[in-house]
Amino acid sequence: MQKAVKMMLCGALLLAALFSFSAFASAHSAHASTLSMNPHATSEETTTHAVPNTTMSPSYSCPLPVIAWGQKNPSSAVKLAQQSLNYWYNTPSSGFKKWVKENSNGDPFPLAVDGQFGVLTQQAVFDFQDYYGLDSDGIVGRQTWHALGHC
Repeated sequence: MQKAVKMMLCGALLLAALFSFSAFASAHSAHASTLSMNPHATSEETTTHAVPNTTMSPSYSCPLPVIAWGQKNPSSAVKLAQQSLNYWYNTPSSGFKKWVKENSNGDPFPLAVDGQFGVLTQQAVFDFQDYYGLDSDGIVGRQTWHALGHC
């Protein structure tokens, strides 16, 4: 009889251990699947930290190079900037049309998309930056790329 009780007790313990392990494993896998869908997700238990009430400047990175007049610039980046400046020129609500050259009839025509960061491209960058309240330095860097819609 004692042997039967021991066997039943061991069986019950084994069953309880298996049940606990399976509940733990399924909870862990559910949590892992939640985290795998969103790498920034956390469980409710770990979100009790306080967030300070401060204003932070945006910290974004831009994979595009800084381009400027007089530098060896990748022509593909210059072409992208020229195309973007032409796009913003052609947008009716943009309002900054003073940089565009005029032909003999007085009709404006856009920047040549030639990959050369020349004087006209630099002036277009100055005017774009000025119009959008950026530091007007004639250099297409992180802030200007962002304002052009690329970063």
